[in-house]
Amino acid sequence: MRIRRTIVATLALIFATVARADTIDVDSTTMLNVAKQTRGGTPGQPFDLVTTAPAFEILSISARDVRNGFSDDLSFVLRTWASYDIADRRWDNGTSNSLTGDVQTGYAQAKFLDRRLTLRLGRETISAGVARTIQLDGGDVVALLPAGFKVSGYVGAPVSQRFQTRSAAVSWNPAGGDLAYGGRIGWSLATPGTAGRGLDLGVSANVVTDHGDYVREEVGADARLKIIDPLVISGFYAYSIWDARTSEGQVLASVQATRALLLEADYRYVAPDLLLARTSILSVFAAEERQTVGGGFTYGISRSLKVGASLHAIIEPGRTEGTSTGSEGNAKVEWQRGPTLAGLEAFYLDALENGYAGGRLYGRRDLGPAFAAADVLLHVFREQVNGQDYALTGQLTLGYNFLGGLAAVISGQAGQTPFLQQSFEVMAKLVYNQTYKKTEVR
Repeated sequence: MRIRRTIVATLALIFATVARADTIDVDSTTMLNVAKQTRGGTPGQPFDLVTTAPAFEILSISARDVRNGFSDDLSFVLRTWASYDIADRRWDNGTSNSLTGDVQTGYAQAKFLDRRLTLRLGRETISAGVARTIQLDGGDVVALLPAGFKVSGYVGAPVSQRFQTRSAAVSWNPAGGDLAYGGRIGWSLATPGTAGRGLDLGVSANVVTDHGDYVREEVGADARLKIIDPLVISGFYAYSIWDARTSEGQVLASVQATRALLLEADYRYVAPDLLLARTSILSVFAAEERQTVGGGFTYGISRSLKVGASLHAIIEPGRTEGTSTGSEGNAKVEWQRGPTLAGLEAFYLDALENGYAGGRLYGRRDLGPAFAAADVLLHVFREQVNGQDYALTGQLTLGYNFLGGLAAVISGQAGQTPFLQQSFEVMAKLVYNQTYKKTEVR
């Protein structure tokens, strides 16, 4: 009942403002997903298969240019969903009821001082430096200052699924807790030349606590440089104060050598255990560090045909001591002409615990208002997984776009994996997408 009351209250707030908005965007998706899921599997007991058939309603509404007397621009955004398990309740329902739902995003945003000050309040996703992407119930402020400076800050409670407990020990949110706050100070300098040319620097901090215990306590820095037109260099660094360790670092360089050839090189260091909540039991099973270094290219042979490939070395902890070195790579060919798209991928992974080689074949064809798409994916394992040497799945999708922003899609997927000897999944969707304008904004 708590979920229903919260969703109804949020919908009532949004609809109360719609009548005052100049532009309204509405997106609705009705979906039925029929599939098999495993049950049981406790020691000494066999697995069992049940059929799940959840029906979903996904609704997105945004009201922009809302008439008001106190701000330069006022808007409201709501993205929410509800589902009902027609057959057996799926394991990721998250509740003990067949009817459930949640609000993904629901906030009000206002801009002041000639749009140089932005205030946002509600349920939102913060992307500011070392915060990465953290979903909060709270608010944030962004201020554009003279001389290229930009300051942002946020405070709130990390979102918990289905409006249940926010405790990091049981929340699905990797930054679960009851309080999160932080911000970023940035400086940008635009230089003459092509779009995006210049320098962007930033320092940031992010703190998440759970009843006074630190879940995360990080500081970081980020940079993007485009001084020489073909060359773009970006970097990111994060440091965990509580653990006194680097949690993540990466550098990416890309060069548009010619109009047809893009070259990329990158290095990434990550400590997976520090990307989880410190109070989560899963953090003790994560590797302490992992590094990848390598690069790749994309080349357009013609307007219709392009190819690409990448290769990376993997450095990770050994089984007992020292480090283990592996590699991963992929190659891709894609062809598109008019309404037809086709592609072929090959890939492999050579890691400490296991590895695989495989490929993917996919295609799409538009037939006027209709379309058809197919996708086949194969993995062949170096070491058997649950006694299985490979995993093979295939998917076929058919869709039709009606007039008035309405589209219908049906998709079927089947295969054989180490976790299911035979699997199938059928999904049917009815999508509505439309924009309404009451007055022309000038």
